[in-house]
Amino acid sequence: MLLNSETWLMSEYCDENRIPAKMLHDDTKQRHCNAYQTPGYYLRLYRLGAEITQEKLAEKMGIRQHHLSEMEHNKHPIGKAIAKKLAIVLKCDYHQFL
Repeated sequence: MLLNSETWLMSEYCDENRIPAKMLHDDTKQRHCNAYQTPGYYLRLYRLGAEITQEKLAEKMGIRQHHLSEMEHNKHPIGKAIAKKLAIVLKCDYHQFL
């Protein structure tokens, strides 16, 4: 049984407005101009630097290639767990992907 405060927190979470990752990155890029690079930009940069295709990287990560493509194009956020796995495979700092 949830306590009243826990019920309130859960309802607040469920009512929360979500912002698409692309909208957030587009807004940030507009404010910071060319100094801002998206997590998807760094994902693509490190993947190309490692000379690995999206298909091969997705296979190593255990995810679908389409999902990886969406992350590179900032249509899907890169979560912390995925960022850490990517950093291991691509031999880089996971913070670049967040």
